[in-house]
Amino acid sequence: MSELSGKGAGAVKGVPELEAIAASRPEFEHSVHIWSDVLMPELGRREAGRKASINRAVRNSVIAVLGVLVIFIALHIAGIMDGLAFNFPIMFFTMMMAVAVFAGVAWVRVFNMKSQTKQLVLSAACAPLGFRYDTLHPNLDGIEDFSSLGDRLSEWMKQHNSGGSPKVQTPFGEFEPLNGDRAPTPAYEILKAAGLFRGHSKSRFEDLITGERAGAKFALVEATLATSGKNSTTVFQGILVHIEYPERFLGRTLMARSGWWKRGRNAAGLKKVDLISKELDRAFTVYSTDQVEARALLSPDRMERLIALERHFSGGKLRGIFEDGHMSLVLEAGDQFEAGSIFRPLVDASRFTSALTELGLVCDLIDGFLTRDWVKRRL
Repeated sequence: MSELSGKGAGAVKGVPELEAIAASRPEFEHSVHIWSDVLMPELGRREAGRKASINRAVRNSVIAVLGVLVIFIALHIAGIMDGLAFNFPIMFFTMMMAVAVFAGVAWVRVFNMKSQTKQLVLSAACAPLGFRYDTLHPNLDGIEDFSSLGDRLSEWMKQHNSGGSPKVQTPFGEFEPLNGDRAPTPAYEILKAAGLFRGHSKSRFEDLITGERAGAKFALVEATLATSGKNSTTVFQGILVHIEYPERFLGRTLMARSGWWKRGRNAAGLKKVDLISKELDRAFTVYSTDQVEARALLSPDRMERLIALERHFSGGKLRGIFEDGHMSLVLEAGDQFEAGSIFRPLVDASRFTSALTELGLVCDLIDGFLTRDWVKRRL
């Protein structure tokens, strides 16, 4: 257990970033104790299993690759398949198949440990804020070989077909991770209807964060959208954010990074908005049915919160829609909320500080668009 320095709520020596985060907002004042009393002991308990799982997966992969090399070289020496040992595309494909067969289950266990680590760390980070986190990954505990993997797949198919698959509760209804017919957030359908996605036919979701803050219900999730068919292509990977506020907007406002969105059939009745800041006006394209509300809504300080989210997640092509009582945003970015690499020791405070930082940005975003009268005495 880490030594406490006794400053304020308690600071872990050697983890200044965690100390700074604990002092950054009231909700995080106990984060040091969450790390030292809950997360660090549990991650330490899992460390031996992490090493064993990775060692087993790597060992099996190496054996599979070496086995394929030996077979190809033997065939070449025997002249049975002359020149095949130097046919690298065939060799590479065969090696990958051998690794999948001989080491596939071992790597499934590594993936499961990574998923469980994310669930543990992100759930601990969400707890002080009253939020909920779910990886949306299937439970792979107990899978030891291809037989148990097949049994688990059969079980999932039966649950899916009978409508009894596990469900995740969100502020906007139930979501079935094994059923791709419905998204875990209203943002997906709203943004799709507004023409803020490229055409696609397949969708996958993970890393769902939901909750309520000062009366505003929200859901944030990572999404991957792709086309189907022989030449399937990923057309979007990033974050969807949906926030429902207690007060309705007067108009309908669409915004996007300049150069991405152009006014089309889904923008009927909208007019171009000139933002207050010339710099922001050059960086973003905004259309709205209510010019005054749009400029007040997308004020420089609020836009900075959006840009801060974009900057932290190393994302781009930020776009969104404001109408009725909700704000729905989409940000293209790589994988987020990973809670650190599974190939590093689990007892690493940066896993926790990274999660807290990301959640703090989400809070800033929600808070920034709340009206002052409503938010008073609620935060």
